[in-house]
Amino acid sequence: MTTVDVAGVRRQVRAELLEPAVQQQFERLTPPERRIRVRQAVVELLREQRAILPAGLLTEVVNQVLDEVVGLGPVERLLRDPEISEVMVNGADDVYVERKGRVERVPDLAFEGEDQVFHLIERIVAPLGLRVDESSPYVDARLPDGSRVNAIIPPLSLCGPVITIRKFTLRPLSPEDLVRLGALTEPMLEFLRACVRDRSNILVTGGTGTGKTTFLGALSSFIPARERLITIEDAAELRLPQPHVISLEARPPNVEGAGEVTVRDLVRNALRMRPDRIIVGEVRGGEALDMLQ
Repeated sequence: MTTVDVAGVRRQVRAELLEPAVQQQFERLTPPERRIRVRQAVVELLREQRAILPAGLLTEVVNQVLDEVVGLGPVERLLRDPEISEVMVNGADDVYVERKGRVERVPDLAFEGEDQVFHLIERIVAPLGLRVDESSPYVDARLPDGSRVNAIIPPLSLCGPVITIRKFTLRPLSPEDLVRLGALTEPMLEFLRACVRDRSNILVTGGTGTGKTTFLGALSSFIPARERLITIEDAAELRLPQPHVISLEARPPNVEGAGEVTVRDLVRNALRMRPDRIIVGEVRGGEALDMLQ
């Protein structure tokens, strides 16, 4: 029996399964079939090398390759953790998460190198028709589950490629949840409910990651079901319970630099759509003037 280069086995199997022809076949398999296919590839490679892996380590390698081929590699397990709300990749060796409102470093997680981080960015943005390179060194995108992604690369980022993923919450917090968690008191809740019902203009402000979108969604739950609502966001996050909701999302320019649709463009267009209310997820530019007018 020979010494096993586990990282080498993982890289070789991953490269084999990421070949375009193999990838197309692989994506048609069910999750159990994918696991069997990866296990077969790992075992076959070990047989060629006349090497053996302990059962536990073999399972770990299979899981890691699966995450690479059909998921988001090393961060996939973080995205599956329901307690984590945000994942921050600062280059190849530094990964942080926000767990229950507190940011902490993940000590046992690292990429094999910056190339693997770049590969992850490419896997996220390529299906959306986006790109990240020296001429376009940062991008906003969204995962299939609705999670928001921002990526920025050198030379703008001095610590290597950086990825920030804000996970999509399966169940948005209700106003009652905010009271239970201590974010609001009952009198505050009733005052805000009255403001919404009275059709007051409301501006929600706060620092990054303080829950502005969560709070806006909770406030929106007070809007009567009979009203026509138009939501406008850079990246769609709001999920409103009312039946008559039109969701609009800004669009970045394509790889040729054309086709951009800004939040301001959408605000102006929404005024022609007979809205009872317009809800803008984030105001950062000229759309502020249009809203005030």
